[in-house]
Amino acid sequence: MLLAFDLVVRTPQGVLRSMQLNAADAASARAAAARDGLQVLGCSLHEASSKAASKATGARRALRSGRLDITTWSQELASLLAAGLSVVDSLRTLAANAHAGPQRVLLMSVVDAVCEGLPLSAALSRHADRFPMLLIATVSASEQTGDLSTALRRYAEHQAGIRALRDKVVGACIYPLLLLGVGSLVVLFLLGVVVPKFATLIESAHRELPWSSQLLMSWGQMVANNASAIAIGAAIGALLLVVAVRRLWRDGARAAWVESVPVIGATVRLFRHAQLYRTTGMLVKGGITAPRALQLAANLLGNDDRARLDRAVTMVHEGRSLSSALQEVQLADPVASSMLTVAERTGALAEILERVALFHESRLQRSVELTSRLFEPLLMIVIGLVIGAIVVLMYLPIFDLASSLQ
Repeated sequence: MLLAFDLVVRTPQGVLRSMQLNAADAASARAAAARDGLQVLGCSLHEASSKAASKATGARRALRSGRLDITTWSQELASLLAAGLSVVDSLRTLAANAHAGPQRVLLMSVVDAVCEGLPLSAALSRHADRFPMLLIATVSASEQTGDLSTALRRYAEHQAGIRALRDKVVGACIYPLLLLGVGSLVVLFLLGVVVPKFATLIESAHRELPWSSQLLMSWGQMVANNASAIAIGAAIGALLLVVAVRRLWRDGARAAWVESVPVIGATVRLFRHAQLYRTTGMLVKGGITAPRALQLAANLLGNDDRARLDRAVTMVHEGRSLSSALQEVQLADPVASSMLTVAERTGALAEILERVALFHESRLQRSVELTSRLFEPLLMIVIGLVIGAIVVLMYLPIFDLASSLQ
């Protein structure tokens, strides 16, 4: 958004005068005046623009506080357009149907932008932090072909497929994580509550214990004698763990070390590649060129794969085929490379990309199922052995006391 700035300048002849410039910010206004050979002595935001900027800032804060289901919104907009409503009428209908508050403010701002004469893609670009770049690119391509309804429906189906795939992966991880969490809580309860009390009881008996039980009792005595310090340390550790998990959830999942984790890294990379091919296929079907579609889908990859994809796009611009470029940077396995070679001969690139995505998704589903079937029993065995060892080491002194009493 351009703002009006009041400037006080000195001309090359040494004459002082005031002027008004429209620019994105104060630095741009100063630079524009300097290009005209003027020396800027003062720069301030025009009063009307200042009020407009404050209003826009408040609106953006309100928009960020609301949540809009983009997939559902795209599907509903496609249905209204297919029913014969115009773009403006469809947007107004969805805005009226939205919950009062940030969602309605967001949608009404899109309606206002379209009524000003902007295309829908440009109106959505004003809120790029709320509408995904994939949606904006899809809408922009459809505006050239005139088939906005089909493009929106295709985007909604794409997002639903990605969400279903993500739900399968998350669903397969829930039980192992739940088992690990419950097992860890039981172990912490035994080591932090039961063992210290038991160690205090055994210490009063002054009995000679096996070295393994002595080690456990020493831990219990240490916890009992330093309960406050250990509690504070545990609280700090829990806080750091929460911060680390939130950071991993926000941006760490794309870090290189995630892909280096055995078993998990390969599964995560396969999931990202499936998203890449499905998204690229959807964009190509919408009329976007393959290199541009790959660039738009690059954010779905990790940092290392994103750099590889940039090299592949550069190779394609230099004249290399898409299949050879992706294979050289290790973003296409032999099966995907062979299928892309066929697409280059037949011209059915969008359909082949979707088939490659389906191939990767089937491999991903088999990998997740196999990993969960192997990991769950192994996790149960490890937790059972740890809890059993603690219980046995606690019972050894009791057996020793019982035998001495007899």
